[in-house]
Amino acid sequence: MGAGRGEKVAFRKQDIVALEALPSAQAEDPILVHCPPPPRILRRLVKASLWMVALFVAGMAGLVGLIEAGAFDAPLNARAESALEKAIGRNVTADVGSTVLRMTASGQLALEARDVSVTEPNSARKMLETASVSLSLDPVSLLQGHVSVSRIEVAGLSLSPELLPRGEPIDLAKARIAAIPDVLDETFRQVDLLSEFVSRSGTHVVRVSDVSFTFAGPRRKPIALTIGTLDFDRGEDGSMRIAGDFSVDGAPATLAVNVERHDGAMQVLSGKVSGITLTPFLHRAADEVETAFGLDAPADLKIEARKATATQPASLAADLDIHDGRFEAGGTFSEAKPSRLSMAYDFDKRSLEITPSELRLGQSRFPLSGAIIDLDQRDSGAPPGFAISLLVQGGVSQPLDVAEPPLVFDAKAEGRFLSDAHRLEFNDLAISSPLGAMFGSLALSFSNVSPELSLAALTERMDTAAVKQLWPWWMGKTSRRWVAANIFGGTVRNGRISVYVPAGEPIEKVGQKQAPHSNLDIAFAMEGARVSVAGDIPPLRDMTGDFHLSNTRMEIKAKSGTTFFPSGRTVALTGGDFIIPDTSEKPLMGEMKISVEGAADAMAELGTYRPIQALQKTPFVPADFAGRVQAVVGARFGLISSQNPPRPVWQTEMTLSGVDLAKPLAGRNFTDLDGRLRIDNQILTLDADANVDGVPLTLAVVEPIGDKSDIKRSRTASGTLSGDDLHRLVPALKDVVDGKIGIEVVLDDKDVQTVSADLGRAGLTLPFIGWRKGVGIGARLSFVAQKGEGSATNLRDLVFEGDGFGFNGAMTVDKSGLQTARFSNVRLTVGDDFSADVERRPGGYGVEISGASADIRPLLARLKSSDSSSDDPSGKVANPPSISLAARLDRLGGFNGESLTGVNLTYRAKGSEITALKLTAGTGSRQGLAANLVEDGGDSIIEMTSGDAGAVARFADIYSNMRGGLLNLKLRDRGANSWRGAIDIRKFALVDENKLRSMVSTPSGADGRSLNQAVKRDIDLSTARFERGYAELLYDQGALRVASGVVRGVDVGATFQGTVRDKRANMDMTGTFMPAYGLNRLFGELPLIGVLLGNGRDRGLLGITFKLEGPFDKPRLTINPLSIIAPGVFRSIFEFQ
Repeated sequence: MGAGRGEKVAFRKQDIVALEALPSAQAEDPILVHCPPPPRILRRLVKASLWMVALFVAGMAGLVGLIEAGAFDAPLNARAESALEKAIGRNVTADVGSTVLRMTASGQLALEARDVSVTEPNSARKMLETASVSLSLDPVSLLQGHVSVSRIEVAGLSLSPELLPRGEPIDLAKARIAAIPDVLDETFRQVDLLSEFVSRSGTHVVRVSDVSFTFAGPRRKPIALTIGTLDFDRGEDGSMRIAGDFSVDGAPATLAVNVERHDGAMQVLSGKVSGITLTPFLHRAADEVETAFGLDAPADLKIEARKATATQPASLAADLDIHDGRFEAGGTFSEAKPSRLSMAYDFDKRSLEITPSELRLGQSRFPLSGAIIDLDQRDSGAPPGFAISLLVQGGVSQPLDVAEPPLVFDAKAEGRFLSDAHRLEFNDLAISSPLGAMFGSLALSFSNVSPELSLAALTERMDTAAVKQLWPWWMGKTSRRWVAANIFGGTVRNGRISVYVPAGEPIEKVGQKQAPHSNLDIAFAMEGARVSVAGDIPPLRDMTGDFHLSNTRMEIKAKSGTTFFPSGRTVALTGGDFIIPDTSEKPLMGEMKISVEGAADAMAELGTYRPIQALQKTPFVPADFAGRVQAVVGARFGLISSQNPPRPVWQTEMTLSGVDLAKPLAGRNFTDLDGRLRIDNQILTLDADANVDGVPLTLAVVEPIGDKSDIKRSRTASGTLSGDDLHRLVPALKDVVDGKIGIEVVLDDKDVQTVSADLGRAGLTLPFIGWRKGVGIGARLSFVAQKGEGSATNLRDLVFEGDGFGFNGAMTVDKSGLQTARFSNVRLTVGDDFSADVERRPGGYGVEISGASADIRPLLARLKSSDSSSDDPSGKVANPPSISLAARLDRLGGFNGESLTGVNLTYRAKGSEITALKLTAGTGSRQGLAANLVEDGGDSIIEMTSGDAGAVARFADIYSNMRGGLLNLKLRDRGANSWRGAIDIRKFALVDENKLRSMVSTPSGADGRSLNQAVKRDIDLSTARFERGYAELLYDQGALRVASGVVRGVDVGATFQGTVRDKRANMDMTGTFMPAYGLNRLFGELPLIGVLLGNGRDRGLLGITFKLEGPFDKPRLTINPLSIIAPGVFRSIFEFQ
């Protein structure tokens, strides 16, 4: 091929050849098929037909093009106005702004008239305006030269303001019940006119679309009604079917109405409105201020109406079928179940009757009937409005959140609605049920804001179950929920409800508390109710009290009741309050303050329940308490755990009466507690009198509660203890303290005890050093006690102080008594200045004393008193402790102003048995003093020597009139507290001994002469000097006796024997006193004559017998008057026996 790609190729007629002539068809025996030629006439007819169709289509297309281009718009404009006037009727003029002719989708011609208005010629008033009117034209009539309308569609209809005011919405409250028959007649008449309109226009269907108008809803809020499409379809018999769709505030619904025509007029109307929403009429949506309120549900409305004729009366009935929805109030809702409200018009009474209907809300049912009539139908002078009568028979109230059997009740409401004031009044409200009755009144005033509400109701008696069932859930809803969940059984008396809400102030606002000018008040008294007070505390039973809800404050004042615990224990309520201060608060908080009383174990069990839970923080259980307790329990706690409330705050104040603790506390038994105990989240405080181990004390205790408490522990026990009480508490002090002691013990948070004691009315004895503070001498003792190792207790910072005496130190004691003691600055008397260490050793104690000076007089006095007070014939104590004393003192003070210096003492004893003694010291006259205990053949011998026997006697307060003397004392221990020995004193004098003067100056004898008179001179005994004094000593169980006693002097001498001191500190001694002893003794030394006249070696010629008896400190002297004249051996006849 020579042609290039894309080049046009043309074939001539002669280039077309038969197929069999082509090279590919050349064969030896070709098979050829010949088709018969088509008839030429048929081909021509087909071609002609196709040309005619093409011409028709082209012509129609041209015609449509001309129509769509508006070629016929001007000629048809006048014809359109004429057709509209004919279709609408007489006495009106139709004005068309512009007219266009177009083809419809169904192939009809449509004449669309734009900016159409209908005017009444007489008044020049425009009756309606519309954006467009579309007329479907009959093509046949149009070809014949005239316009015939088969269908009319109206869009953008706007009624005249005179017919439907546009400034204010239609107010349904202005309607009249008595006008319903007229409205019904007018409805049938308008349907007749519509039917005639359709008939005159030659059309079958008239469609109206995009029509809207408003009317007043709640709070006069405009409600928009928009008609989407509304078709008026006229039947062949003249009946009319109206169908379409519309919306109310944007919610779609459908309409289907059939109007039947009989005897040339419309007589029967039946219709149904499906899916119409009740929300714009009966519901207020939530906004930024108010919560939602009202019924939100769709419904179907059925209407049956019949026009009055000669043979039948007029009738009108309607059924409103409400579908599933919800009723919202107070931020919550209840399910609206399918319900029916049936109404019929009574043409005789001219009233709207509510025929038996049923409204269902949740599980509750309200069978309803009643009537509505114009007020002036009852009273000719009444203002515009309606009289309303409603009746509920066999209603069932069963809220989902109330755990009570359904309540069957009857109710009635008689009232009126004032149209001008937009006020609804029910002055006669009554509810009756088997559980009680209630009566009240209600008033609502409607305006452009939230309505004004006024409600009052009273009940004389009603069961609490009925109160919970009838309490609307949106009114005081938090309080209602609490009552529903926590109060059961019992009876309500003298109940009242008062609600007032000013216009524009709803009861509850979003995110805010109740409006300040609103007033919600519910109050009633309860009897025999079971009330759950707080937390996990078992409920109060048989409670009597008062309930009061004022706005957002709920309060229950309890008067009496009983709480039963699972253990069988009970607590009686004697009064108290439970309060929710603000029911709108989140988290919701409750406050409780109740007064209870009961057994101590029951009160303790009360403390185990939430929100208190105090006992769990102690080592006790309820069974550990006995006695009686009165308590005031207060708490503030969250009521709804999901709101994450703060931790409960609680406190309990108890009055204890004879409470005993079964379990020891701090190792002590506490019984008979009387006082007050206060416990809260942080602290426990106890102020009470109690017996601690049988000892009466006053307790002041502060204890932290919980691990996070920053309270410091403080436990104080104080009181005045008798000696027996103290010995029961601290047996180790039995021999130390006697009398009454004022004591205070403080235990801190580290279990450290601070003890202070007033010893003014007590006697205090320090047995190891023989010191004693007498009763009535003021003194105080304080120390800090802390737990040591094992059972030991350490006493530190010990301070003992009084008037002129005291010491500081530390001690360690355990269950066996004193373990160690360290005393410093010891001043038990004026001359004391030493320190002492005491340590318990196996079998006894070791005492070490060192310092500048010490006063030993108390010890010496104790030794003398102990000797005289011992009643044990053996002188032994069962298993007596051993004492080991080591003293190093610069000065040791004794009696009579005497003191020892450079004292070095080692002393050991077990009971009264001395096992070791070593003493070295110097007297005030610089004479030495030494004492030792030596062993001799298994016996213990005490040897004492001193160069100043008088100083030693005065130091020990044995005898104060001796001066000087060389002392040698030896005593042998015979066991059983028995000693034998001798004392030998040389070169000493007796000064100012009154008993010697009495012997020589006391008249005696038959002639009444004294010894001075017998020797014919005054014997000077102011200072009696002696060469030697000797006596044998016999000491047995605290009694000291002497034998073969003799004193030899230059001027006087004496012999003596007897008991120096018995166990009762009495003396009984006898002897012979001899004046001029040096000369008088010579007669006794003469052979034979001395035996007769001198009566022995140490007896003289002249002498007088005497007797000393009575108390050791002040013995009585008795002289035998006859003994002076009996010389020598004959004087023994007159000696005292």
